[in-house]
Amino acid sequence: MKNKNLYILSILFFGACAAPKSNLEISEGSVDKTGYLFYQNNSVNLHISEIKNKLILPAEEYAVPDYINLLPNAKREYRSGYHMGVDFSSPMNYPIRAAYGGIVVRSNSHQEDVDIKTYEYFLNLSKKVGKTPNDIYNFILLGKSVVIDHGYNITDKYRTITVYSHLSSITEGLIAGNIVKQGEIIGRSGNTGTSSGALRNDKGSHLHWEIFFDDDSGRYFLGQNIPSELLKNNIELLFIK
Repeated sequence: MKNKNLYILSILFFGACAAPKSNLEISEGSVDKTGYLFYQNNSVNLHISEIKNKLILPAEEYAVPDYINLLPNAKREYRSGYHMGVDFSSPMNYPIRAAYGGIVVRSNSHQEDVDIKTYEYFLNLSKKVGKTPNDIYNFILLGKSVVIDHGYNITDKYRTITVYSHLSSITEGLIAGNIVKQGEIIGRSGNTGTSSGALRNDKGSHLHWEIFFDDDSGRYFLGQNIPSELLKNNIELLFIK
């Protein structure tokens, strides 16, 4: 299994993978968070023991990265935000798989990158706002992307979705409402939604992958409030070995 965690990756993708400002909170320091997938507080959290169906890696040969800046919680101070996903260093046009089966919520195969001047305008606008507005994040910075709803099939505690972003292409005919199986190819990795995409070059390809957990108290992301020294190991627990 390849684990190509290039330092330059984090520099190229700061703008593209900086999420909107999160409700990240500092939870109880005395709690041992080993094995937790996220920990908001004593009552809102998810432990690996509560997962009933594990996932496969979305980019088959690319492992969870070692570099902390490619993992959730990495600060994006100039954007007043936090990274809420995992950046897998898959090359241009590498096949991307559904980590688990479900129903497609979003598939924007016709998304085209804005030009670099417009891209920089949106970055500067986000700085002025003090966070990345949801519309800029979802419709500009994610690029071509697929969102899959997994209902309560991964855990009984939370409705779960996965997000696959910066794709170079989406599988032909894949539209909202389609049912996809675990392992089904949904697209190819690329750099759409990044500065390289706006410049129309082939640099900086990767998969920005997110998983969110919803209940009536809010939405939480994989790794939320998990200490950096536990983060990679805890995330790896979610995937089939």
